[in-house]
Amino acid sequence: MIRVFGDIMLDRWIQGNADRISPEAPVPVLLEENQSYSIGGAGNLALNIQSINGSVALHGCVGQDKEGMKVTELLKETDLDVRLSYDHDITTTKTRLVGQNGQHIVRWDREVHYKGNDTFDRLMTTANSNDIVCVSDYNKGVVTHNSVAELISKGCKILVDPKKPSTCYEGAFLVKPNMKEYKEWFGTFTKEKALSHMKQHRWQWLIVTDGAKGIHALHETGNYKHFVEPVQEVADVTGAGDTVLAVLAYGIEKNLDMFEACKLACFAAARIVERRGVAVITPKDLNKGVVFTNGVFDILHVGHLKLLKHAKTLGNKLVVGINSDTSVKRIKGDARPINDQHTRKQALEELGYIDQVLIFNEDTPLETMEMIKPDIIVKGGDYIPETVVGNHLAEVVIFPTIDGHSTTKTIDKMNKR
Repeated sequence: MIRVFGDIMLDRWIQGNADRISPEAPVPVLLEENQSYSIGGAGNLALNIQSINGSVALHGCVGQDKEGMKVTELLKETDLDVRLSYDHDITTTKTRLVGQNGQHIVRWDREVHYKGNDTFDRLMTTANSNDIVCVSDYNKGVVTHNSVAELISKGCKILVDPKKPSTCYEGAFLVKPNMKEYKEWFGTFTKEKALSHMKQHRWQWLIVTDGAKGIHALHETGNYKHFVEPVQEVADVTGAGDTVLAVLAYGIEKNLDMFEACKLACFAAARIVERRGVAVITPKDLNKGVVFTNGVFDILHVGHLKLLKHAKTLGNKLVVGINSDTSVKRIKGDARPINDQHTRKQALEELGYIDQVLIFNEDTPLETMEMIKPDIIVKGGDYIPETVVGNHLAEVVIFPTIDGHSTTKTIDKMNKR
C-alpha cells in the first residue's frame, strides 16, 4: 500500500482583475471576482497518487479552525483513505492573489509549527513492512528529525520530498530534492559528488528536479540518466514536485524500471506545468501512446518543426501523414506540390524523431487514422478541435500557429522574385 505522511495545507485562490494601482501605495489593486480552494502539501501529493493508482492512505493533521474544516470538507469529496488528527488551533494556509491571465500578484501564508506526535504515532501503528511511505515534508513539524529512521525500522520503503537537513533522511530508499534544495545541502551538482553523498546517507536513489532543465536520476550503483521534456508554455509550476513524486511512487508500486518511472514522471510534470493552479495528474497524462498529425509539408519551416517536436513529446510514437502528390493537386491546384511525395517523406524522416511517415491518397487522412488508431491528434492553430478530421477517434491537441511562417507565403515570395 502507498501511504502519504506529512504537512497538509489549504490553498486558497483569490482571482480577479488587477488593472489599476492603489493611490495609497505603488501596489496593484485586485478587484475580487471569485475564490476557490484546494488541498495542498501532503494532501495534494495523495490526490495525485490516488488519481493514477487508486489506493492511498493520507496521514496528517489540520487545525481546529475554519480552514481545517474546509480541508476536511474537501477530503470528504475524495476517495482517499484519510487518517487526520486535529492537534492544534491553526491550519497552514497559503493564499494566492491572482490577476487576469493567471498572473500571481502576491502570496501570503498563515502557518503553524506542529509539535505533537499523534499523527506519527497513528501511522506507526498501521504501517506495514511492505508499505511505500511518501514523506511530504514542508518543515511544519509533522515530520520530525527521527520520522524516517523510525519508519525504516518497520521495513517501509521511504520516498522523501525534503525540506530539512539531509541527515534527517538517512537510509531512505529515494530522496527527491529540487536543485535549489540540493545545492543548499551539497553545493554544485555533479554525478561523482552526488554519488558520494548518496553513499554517506545510504540512499538508493537520488532524484533531483531542475525546472525546465528536467530531472537528474542517480542510482547508488552510479547509473545516471538525465530526462528533459519540452513544455509548450509554462502556466504554473505549483504542485509539479508532487506530480513527480506521485508518479515515482506509482512506478514503484507497479514494479516499473526506475529510470522508466523517472522518464514518465518528467513527462507528466511537463503536462502539469502547462495548466494554471494546482493540477492533479490523470491517467491520460501518463499515456504516452500514438500521436498523429498530418499535412502537405511541401516546404518545411519553423512552424512545422515546432509543431512536430511538440507532438513527439505527447507520446511514445509519432506518426505523420502526408498528402500524396495527386491529393495535393486536387486540393491546391496543379502548381503544387513543389516537392514530390517521396522527397517530402524523406525530409520528414531525416528529422530523426518521427517514427513513421505515411502517404495517403485521399483528401483527408481519416482512413489512415482509423488504421493506426492514434491516442492524440495534433493540429495547428488555424483549427479548432471540432473541425479536425478524426476528432471522434482521439484527443485533439491544438498547437498555436507561429506567426510569419507559412508554406503558401514562402512560395508567393519566391514567385515575386
